[in-house]
Amino acid sequence: MQFTEHNNSIKITVPVTLAPLSAQDVNTQLQAAGYGRCLVIQEQITNLLVEYQQIQQKIKEKLQPEGALLSYRVAEKRDAELSFDITEDKMSAAAIITAAWGGAPMSANALVKAAQEASIVFGFSKDHIIKLVTHASKADSGSKVKLLVARGRAVVHGQNSRFEPLIPEMQSRRNKPLVQTEDKADLRDFGVIPAVRAGDNLMRRHPPTAGVDGMLVDGSLIPANPGQVIEWQMAEGSELSAADNELLIAARDGLPRVVDNGATVDEVFTVKNVDLSTGHIIFKGSVVINGDVTEGMKVIAGGNVFIKGFVEGTLIEAGGDINVGGSIIGHQIPSAEKDSEYSTELKAKGDIQCNIAQYARLSCDGNIYVNKQLMHCAVAAAKVYAGPEDNPNGKVIGGYFYLDYGIYTGNLGAPSSSNILIELNRMIDPIAEKQEVLRASVSAAKKDMQDIREQLEKLKKIEGNAQIELRKQELQQAFEDNRNVAMALIEDIKQLESQRREKLDQTLIVVRQQLFSAVVVHFGTDHIRSRREYGPSKIMLVDNSPAIEPFL
Repeated sequence: MQFTEHNNSIKITVPVTLAPLSAQDVNTQLQAAGYGRCLVIQEQITNLLVEYQQIQQKIKEKLQPEGALLSYRVAEKRDAELSFDITEDKMSAAAIITAAWGGAPMSANALVKAAQEASIVFGFSKDHIIKLVTHASKADSGSKVKLLVARGRAVVHGQNSRFEPLIPEMQSRRNKPLVQTEDKADLRDFGVIPAVRAGDNLMRRHPPTAGVDGMLVDGSLIPANPGQVIEWQMAEGSELSAADNELLIAARDGLPRVVDNGATVDEVFTVKNVDLSTGHIIFKGSVVINGDVTEGMKVIAGGNVFIKGFVEGTLIEAGGDINVGGSIIGHQIPSAEKDSEYSTELKAKGDIQCNIAQYARLSCDGNIYVNKQLMHCAVAAAKVYAGPEDNPNGKVIGGYFYLDYGIYTGNLGAPSSSNILIELNRMIDPIAEKQEVLRASVSAAKKDMQDIREQLEKLKKIEGNAQIELRKQELQQAFEDNRNVAMALIEDIKQLESQRREKLDQTLIVVRQQLFSAVVVHFGTDHIRSRREYGPSKIMLVDNSPAIEPFL
């Protein structure tokens, strides 16, 4: 048999003899002739074999001599084919190459040219293109190879003005004691309490950034929104530098404290102890107590409160942080449920930090940082860290917790199965309350719609006149108004539910050493209880359900 090529078609010419001929014979000869990667036209091979057998039968019956030539187009060469898959947002484009059937492979230059004709003009990856065409040239004929060849540039919106505190101690020190040696630290020593003098630099305002425009793969520009200038929030005890409007300086001596978009310098009240000899301390600035706060005493400050000793007092309240170098010791109460009364309460707008706390109520807008142990307390905070923030190895035993995000500790619970109730709902409950109000409004709107529907049904039974028709139109409009209100409320409920789920997904409890039984954790309306002892664990939502997972 012979093969000839014309216009990428492969034609076979074979004489008919009494020798058998099979499809395998034809394919073998195609391979031998160098056409093995061409697209075989199986239907034509079948037709060839059928006619070959028909003529062969005639030869056997001596109706026709051997040697009749049959010619069929049994294969063809096809160049590599190319298509593109552009994502809906036009931020990326992939090229799909169908490997050649014996024809010309796809070249990098041809791919780029075809991409440009397909409106892909930005973000080409030279390495990916070369990798794709190389792989496709070696792939099985007709197989498809796909790879991302162009990626858009994401828009980076400008950042608003940024405020940088120029005194490190103005930021919360997050229970990181001063290290005295490589392996020793005094857990009660948090260093010198920060203080400034009039004229000291407090904070610098950095200008907003312009942002970086985005670009789609088709060359369309996504303009960046420039950052906005955020104005200073001038607070007592600070002022702008006369030489630099971007620099905030201290207007008086005192303790610096960060506030929203600015800083304040609190006046300082210093006392050795707070006891019957001093009376309660109520001061608009910051309070420094070099000793203890004894039982029954109160300290209320507009700024930070620093207590180097113990706290047994009734109330410590701060407009900033509360930092206790010693321990917070309340009266022992048989059970630490969330409605229990405590002899000692600490309330802060910022963080609360201490060495040990027991039988006390602690509430703050920020985080609770406890060096060693938190026992049978009622806590409301964003997060709780028992031990250093970067390696929580402390203990949390008993109590009630109402938190935004979670707890990070070494041990959670105790071998005695001290009950712990943790509600990770402080951000969730306000959303749920809004949803309930909206659902009640939806129910009211639906009830009004039902009442209107019943009135319309009654009017339909009355013989019509102009007044009746006018009343029908009024009712129909009222029905539509209530329907639109209900639909808007339902959409609001859906948006709130999306926010609720997003915040729940941020909640997490990390136990680095041991999780004991009798720990109950609420995630919204769902909860989980530990019924045995676990090693290092995480308590989190998995597929929207609370779960205890090993901490790896």
